[in-house]
Amino acid sequence: MDPGGAQKEEGGLMVKVYSTGIFYCSVCTDEEPGAMLEQVNMLSPAGTAHGWKIAEEPFKSGEPNPSPCNDKPETHKHYLLDC
Repeated sequence: MDPGGAQKEEGGLMVKVYSTGIFYCSVCTDEEPGAMLEQVNMLSPAGTAHGWKIAEEPFKSGEPNPSPCNDKPETHKHYLLDC
């Protein structure tokens, strides 16, 4: 994960935006999807009226969306978001 990504850790929960592009971003989190999206849209606004949402397609690597985190698969997931 990119250590420079936007992140928020609060009350034991974590959201980290580890990759951002024009239309997509990738997030590592241990939060539920709704709370994660709220945090991502505050940490790294998409700049669109709809904001970030969970992408319907898998990651470019072919991994499903969401996927277990490589570092903490029992508690964290990686999400691909689009705007």
